[in-house]
Amino acid sequence: MAATLQDLRYCLRSLRKSPVFLAVALLSLALGIGANTAIFTLVNQLILQPLPVKDPQQLVMLAGRGKHYGGNNGMDRISYPMYQELRDKNQVFSGMFCTYPSTVGASFSGATELIGADFVSGNYFPVLGIGAAVDRVFTSSDDLIQGGHPLAALSYGYWGARFGANPDIVGKRIAINGRALTIIGVSQAGFDGVEPTDWLTMAAASLGIAAVATLG
Repeated sequence: MAATLQDLRYCLRSLRKSPVFLAVALLSLALGIGANTAIFTLVNQLILQPLPVKDPQQLVMLAGRGKHYGGNNGMDRISYPMYQELRDKNQVFSGMFCTYPSTVGASFSGATELIGADFVSGNYFPVLGIGAAVDRVFTSSDDLIQGGHPLAALSYGYWGARFGANPDIVGKRIAINGRALTIIGVSQAGFDGVEPTDWLTMAAASLGIAAVATLG
């Protein structure tokens, strides 16, 4: 014990004599701890913890393979018309929805910020079994006409952080990349999308998308 205390006193004296080295060492330690914490949080959300949806173990993702001619926003994406055909002719899955994650510019009351968002099909929430904390979320009738339903739903976390959990936000307009969308509601607490971010969801446009299905 005495030897340990002597070594500790020696280390402290050495560090006092080298303040620059001490500062660099502490900064490196802080950065390392922060990076590891961030990585664990991401891995915990995406891998270790199941998604807070109905039957998460039955979720599968359909990905396009082979040569890709033209732009479709990623190697694993399929076109929206292809998703529609797969959905309409599906005889295997209990439900299919599409989602396209993106970073968008969100403007409200003169303030603009970059946030994570998902373009989704109208049946996104029903297939996942996700309800609304405020008012409503999307239904299958919300994407019948392409471009005809400029709607947005907020995640519970983003609603609280950005709008102070004010229920009066429903019915207001939010501009996404310069296009005005009507906020229709807030999703239930604990659900941050199939790829967790600070997000809102929007009715799907004709973009390259990822199709997700649940086993019957």
